[in-house]
Amino acid sequence: MDVSKMRNVACYMSHSSTPNVLVQFVLYDHNNLMFPHIMLFAMENIPPLRELSLDYGVADEWTGKLAICN
Repeated sequence: MDVSKMRNVACYMSHSSTPNVLVQFVLYDHNNLMFPHIMLFAMENIPPLRELSLDYGVADEWTGKLAICN
């Protein structure tokens, strides 16, 4: 996601190899696969004031492809 011009609270999420949030593409008000909504879902019960984190993955410097953390 490009947050250079506009952002919301998702820009404050942190990376972790043991995330507590996952990203899902969801179609809920249309059936156009080209424009899914990006939604964040808790993977566990997250207490108040706990930092939200997800696995950004790691870009391979040669191919530019995203490699998921183990």
